[in-house]
Amino acid sequence: MGFTNAILRGLFATVALLTAACGTPPQISVIGVDVVEKGATTSELAVRLEIQNLTGEPIRLDTWEYNLQMHGQGVYSGQWVAAITIPAESRVLTAIPAVVNNGDLPTTDASWNVDGWIRYLEPTRFSQMLYDLGLNRPSTNFGGRGDKIGSGGSVPSAG
Repeated sequence: MGFTNAILRGLFATVALLTAACGTPPQISVIGVDVVEKGATTSELAVRLEIQNLTGEPIRLDTWEYNLQMHGQGVYSGQWVAAITIPAESRVLTAIPAVVNNGDLPTTDASWNVDGWIRYLEPTRFSQMLYDLGLNRPSTNFGGRGDKIGSGGSVPSAG
């Protein structure tokens, strides 16, 4: 019994060290928020993002979880499947959607705030195995704010 416990403790310590040694997370900047489609009762917004991968390996983005506030009031909270890979040492522009009631959508001179996190995965076999087992699900926070809402551009689409 003591020998088995020692092996299990050693195994968990090894997994903890390996998961802590995972690489540099992507750097995420919120560029802006645009109204891309206005309907009768709701509007679709695009939260514009710049993502930088500073590592020598590609990084797969998995799931966004984020909140959007306007004038300090929460108007959207949700998840979005990213399903994109950021090539090594590169920068990518993308967008994530938010659907808000038109009554919550102020004029274009509205202050906004976005905060959230993204779960990501380095595409090595070992990282994939730990991710699939639920032992290592790295994530990084992002956020940004602005004083104006833009308009136009494309509606974000899934991965």
